Amino acid sequence: MLKKLKIAFIWTVYMPVVFFTYCIVWLDRKIKFRLSFPRDLVELAKKDSWCIAELKANGVLPTDAFVISYKVTSLNQDMIFRSNAGVLEINYTAKGEQKTLRCFAKFAPTSGSVWNKTIFNLQLNHIKEIAFNQYFADDACDFIPKVFVAKLGFITGNLCLITECMDDCIEYKDSIYENLTTVHLDMALKGMATLHARYWRNKSERVQKILAIKDDTLLLFDSIVSSSWSKSARKILFESWHTMNEFQTVVHGDSRIGNMMFPKDENHGRFVLLDWQAVRKGKAVYDLAYFLILSLTMENRKHVEESAIVVYYDYLVANGVSDYTKEEMMNDYRHACLCILVLLSLPYLSGEASAEGNGVQVFAWGMNAWREKMQIKFSEFDYAWLAKNYSLTETEARDAVNEMLNVIDKRVKSLTN
Repeated sequence: MLKKLKIAFIWTVYMPVVFFTYCIVWLDRKIKFRLSFPRDLVELAKKDSWCIAELKANGVLPTDAFVISYKVTSLNQDMIFRSNAGVLEINYTAKGEQKTLRCFAKFAPTSGSVWNKTIFNLQLNHIKEIAFNQYFADDACDFIPKVFVAKLGFITGNLCLITECMDDCIEYKDSIYENLTTVHLDMALKGMATLHARYWRNKSERVQKILAIKDDTLLLFDSIVSSSWSKSARKILFESWHTMNEFQTVVHGDSRIGNMMFPKDENHGRFVLLDWQAVRKGKAVYDLAYFLILSLTMENRKHVEESAIVVYYDYLVANGVSDYTKEEMMNDYRHACLCILVLLSLPYLSGEASAEGNGVQVFAWGMNAWREKMQIKFSEFDYAWLAKNYSLTETEARDAVNEMLNVIDKRVKSLTN
């Protein structure tokens, strides 16, 4: 009874927030609230004076730079997971030398329905991204692009993020490659471990600005699927996420290979993590499991998973983590696998809220690839461990996992029909 009252209270508070957010998005689409920064690439192209002044004020351009040309080029917007983004190129002279500055510019999505943008804003995607880039850019600069400009419209969810362009790096498209090279796999493991170790059990005021997913939110998730999921599946939903959201460090939250860039060679570039819209406080191995399961090919993951976990753990220890045993990490890794399964099964939480047009097909293709990877992963899962840790029978545990896999399957089919 107490749980039902708590859920009722959460919805009572949440629904006005949903309505308010929807109204703000609708009004912004109609009248375009005035912002102190460009809202998209089109405006950035027109506001060259504003942009040049910001870059000079932040020390990116020399104060005496004379700009010869200013150009904004849009990137392919059909790909889901990509915001309104492009490349800014400025040719200028300073102290008698002619130079070129290339930047990556990112804005809130300009496509999608009002409801799509409402869901996007309710997830606080850009608030979280800007917060990380504002508060952590200086000491995280070895594994994120250098931040030149970071602006946010808190109420509307608009952002303007201008960073270094990372021209000396390469990227892998999600699932469109064979095997990650051994060198790049090691870089990804080291990069994630470096991030996690740097903020390990850090309770500073700055880290407190990074949000966590509260149990009240999990109750909200649970109520959304209460009529369609079994009790066993809902128990896995709540307990896996509750475990993964216990504070340990700062996690990226969407550590797939498409959000990583790697150096072209040993003399050019560095490993970086992109797209901090899902950043939060939680258990470190969530990022590790997310990367290994959803980014590697099925064959590659089965071949390197065990050794990759050990390498990641060794990097944690090398970076000063001393209060976390390998056995604790392996236990958390299994919880993380279940947490990822739940994430892909929940509505509105894995990308389709922003997908329309060509993006729907891209999203469906990506979800199908992830579904196949999850099926293989859970065909080899330790169901005795799951049953013991979630107070289920092995049959209930297997049925609950299959139920969630079937949910993903139905969603993929609904998108392609």
